Amino acid sequence: MRVSGTSPVFPLFLLFLLCCASCVREDMEDCVRYELHVRAVDTDGNDLTESGVLQKSDIYLFNEQGFVRMISSDGFSDFYFGEDKGERLTLVAWGNLKEDTLITTEIAPGTPLKEAKLQLRQHAHGTHIPLTDLFYCRREIDGAETRGVEGTDITVVMERKVAGLSIRTRYLAERYPYGGEVYRFIVHCTSTEMDFTGEVAGNGAGYEPASVTDAKGDVYAPSFHIFPTGEGKPLEIDIYRKEEKLFTITEDNEFRPLYAPVGKQTNIDIDFRYAEVRAFVSVVPWGTVSQDVEM
Repeated sequence: MRVSGTSPVFPLFLLFLLCCASCVREDMEDCVRYELHVRAVDTDGNDLTESGVLQKSDIYLFNEQGFVRMISSDGFSDFYFGEDKGERLTLVAWGNLKEDTLITTEIAPGTPLKEAKLQLRQHAHGTHIPLTDLFYCRREIDGAETRGVEGTDITVVMERKVAGLSIRTRYLAERYPYGGEVYRFIVHCTSTEMDFTGEVAGNGAGYEPASVTDAKGDVYAPSFHIFPTGEGKPLEIDIYRKEEKLFTITEDNEFRPLYAPVGKQTNIDIDFRYAEVRAFVSVVPWGTVSQDVEM
């Protein structure tokens, strides 16, 4: 529940009663009221909360036995809830969790953090849909350290959990003559899911981003979001002409595996002018795109 800024006289104690269903009893001394505030930051710690990148927040409550419930709010930054004093709790906050790109199945009470998961959604033909700009935080609370029924303020600071990626080709038609066909990319990674500890898992992701083919036969995929890839889990990029796979690239121009680090923008230019096709990679701050993207 969220208190509107237009209702300053709303009784705080009544708010507490409404939010603390698990603490309804004659003796309220064993209850703690929590006021939860949500912020978002980038990889450098810069506050993004008021920038507009955070469109919604979802808060999940766990205790030592597992999942308890979601904490509701009619907004995205202020939440109120109550629990028994002394209860060891874990809050998991997701920012921009949207059903159009991720499967968020109902979590059964008692489910451990590692077993609660988000899964990629797929297009009708089987490839995976790129993610929204997903944020995450896990915050542990020791209720024994709180002051009791008068309440405790908590700030949850979420960080970005996806990687930004853009891809374009150069001189593709010189290698594969262009006849007006539509080209597309499929980006293969290992991870198809993320658990509530923030760790990626699963196998066989194949993202198909929206792309544009120009009159010369070069194809460009503007920035899209994927689960990040790291050491030992590189990505592969397939280039298709309709259903025909033309080429697969797995390394950059210095023969290093292709990665997409969390919270960064990775721009990949694939150049077909050379006998050995080269991929030129730049990893830049989030939101920075290649300067030469006119198609």
